[in-house]
Amino acid sequence: MKEMKTLVLLLGLFVVVVVGLIAYTTTKKNAEAQTAPAVTATETVAQPAQTEPATDTGTAGTVGGIRTTDPLQSGSEELPLPSENAPAPGAAERLPRAYENAPPQIPHSIDGLVPITLSNNACLSCHVPEVAPSVGATPLPPTHLQMDLFSESEGKKVPVDPSRYNCTQCHVPQAGVNPPVANEFQPDFRNPEAQNKSTLYDQWNEGVQ
Repeated sequence: MKEMKTLVLLLGLFVVVVVGLIAYTTTKKNAEAQTAPAVTATETVAQPAQTEPATDTGTAGTVGGIRTTDPLQSGSEELPLPSENAPAPGAAERLPRAYENAPPQIPHSIDGLVPITLSNNACLSCHVPEVAPSVGATPLPPTHLQMDLFSESEGKKVPVDPSRYNCTQCHVPQAGVNPPVANEFQPDFRNPEAQNKSTLYDQWNEGVQ
């Protein structure tokens, strides 16, 4: 019983202290507001300097950067489509990878091969391992066939891993473009063969085991 009374007294004391602090803070703020000097009609409040908005001249380093229009003022103009100059499938030379195990670029035209749908993937007609050597195409690496991430419980519906079925999600075709910023990146291949071959399957657990 005594412990209960002590607890009630302590709680009451805590409430009194909190109320007192709130009252003191409110009184102090009101006093500071009353003693603050008022701005007279003849006085002016300093205003930040007004500057004219910068205009874009279409050159690098301006408001629009490499754009030719002001991104805040221009509409939704479509970007120009690159003109494709790639040869037909079977007549193109294999391109080196941008970096080790980078998705290789498509060296040939993809006219008539896209869009890729669940019922039609024209890429597989040449690039599946059973066919690729006979037509001179790059065969799909094991990561596209054996790294089955989704179909263990559903049953495989396509001949490749479903997560890698949409080829153009990672692989892009060639096009004749004039990039506004030059790419000076230089890849460093640990294995010279990695310039034209995927080694990801052999290195999948690198640093883990």
